[in-house]
Amino acid sequence: MMDYLVFARWFGLVSLFLSLGILFNIEDARHMARNMVKSETGYIIGGVLPVIFGSLSILFANSFEESWALLITLMGGAVLSVGVFRVIFVKQWKVLIARYIEEIPFLFSLFGLMFGVILLYIGFVATKI
Repeated sequence: MMDYLVFARWFGLVSLFLSLGILFNIEDARHMARNMVKSETGYIIGGVLPVIFGSLSILFANSFEESWALLITLMGGAVLSVGVFRVIFVKQWKVLIARYIEEIPFLFSLFGLMFGVILLYIGFVATKI
């Protein structure tokens, strides 16, 4: 069974690699973001994937004790909340994305890097201390 450390390691790596890919290809990411808002792919990537990853995070790290599992639970809850907002309020999400389309790929990469580093720290370093 996958515990929160395995989840933190796995999702930390995924987040880190995706964020670096966007950061190193920022103009392509902006072009893809413009196209994503116009298609169903944007709905899946922007809404459904956060719901999946956020709910998985809550399933594997569902703890409110003062530990690293609490941080993963809170981060998962935030990701799940964003995903649910995007799935339920599609029009509002598309308007928001369209307004800030030039800045979103960089911010997505920046937050993804922070998210990935925190999860990798929890998964690999914090448990050894």
